[in-house]
Amino acid sequence: MRAVLALVLVVSAACAGGATRSSPAPTAAAPSPSASAIGQIDVTDMMGLFPPATFFVVRPGREVAAIALLNHATKYTLPIEGEAQVATAPERGRVYVLDQDREGARLRWFDIASGTERASRIVPGALPVPTGAGHGTLAIDRSTDDLFVLLRQGPTMAIEQFEGSTLRPVKRLLGDLRCGDRLVASAGRVALACLGEGGLVVSDAAQSVKLGAKEALVSLAIAPNGTILAGSGDGRLFRLAPGAKGLDTIDTLRERGTRLVPDGIAAQADCCFVVGLLDRVANTQIRIVTGGFTLVLFPEGTPPTGGILFQAPFVYYTVGAQAGHIDVQQGFGEVMTSFGEREPVLPGAVADR
Repeated sequence: MRAVLALVLVVSAACAGGATRSSPAPTAAAPSPSASAIGQIDVTDMMGLFPPATFFVVRPGREVAAIALLNHATKYTLPIEGEAQVATAPERGRVYVLDQDREGARLRWFDIASGTERASRIVPGALPVPTGAGHGTLAIDRSTDDLFVLLRQGPTMAIEQFEGSTLRPVKRLLGDLRCGDRLVASAGRVALACLGEGGLVVSDAAQSVKLGAKEALVSLAIAPNGTILAGSGDGRLFRLAPGAKGLDTIDTLRERGTRLVPDGIAAQADCCFVVGLLDRVANTQIRIVTGGFTLVLFPEGTPPTGGILFQAPFVYYTVGAQAGHIDVQQGFGEVMTSFGEREPVLPGAVADR
């Protein structure tokens, strides 16, 4: 009986293109070595073929572990409470962590190189919105250095905007939201998805618009140029290019009879996205198919947990208590580290250093 394997498909996407609120209470955040450093010998065992990268893996209720690509060592760990969301601004050397404090939602950023805490802020009475992954409701627009957070406050939710460096509150971008599951931001564009309803709210400097996919969604991603790609469970994709007024529907994957992995879309470049699918194949492999699609196959018996992330040339993912990656160019894949526990770990973010 053939095993059902999960496909990761690099999809070419077109290169087309609030009211002010009271400030959450700040928390003193003098630089401090809050991370737990891990003793190691820094042996880069990948023969210099790849630039450095760090995979941030969430161990819910315990820590965020920074795993080095080159030697698979744990560089340091960041303590967390409950579930956590992670995002990175690599060009500024920051990794952001959102979790829960006794007083409210806690937002921090750490130096990527050392794990030293640089800034922290508590949003009193607020709760992070859980995603079942280590990402999805915390987003940094790397073009503007604005940080966006989806928080639950009482019976509704809101998107709060903060300065990326100081974590100073800027404004409430959208408030009184009755639903919201995934948040992305890039190129001055912010998008919120209500997955179960198939709804999207897209905001930029000019306006906020509501769009409907007319079916439930399971994933949302945004390219550096602001191109948005969402997907339903049956593999139908919905693309919103910069400047576009409506969603373009792409049925190429749906026609294959494949299934989209939850949180299985990740931006690769302005033109491209990586998409995780379920399909029947014989073994793990890389395929180049007509149309310029690149397929990376994962066994369905051990599917990625919490979706996939991309940092060239690797797709990063977690399976159970293991963190791994696969090269989309050469088909080289391996387990980076195993945490040796029954509870699954989750992908948080990646950085190119």
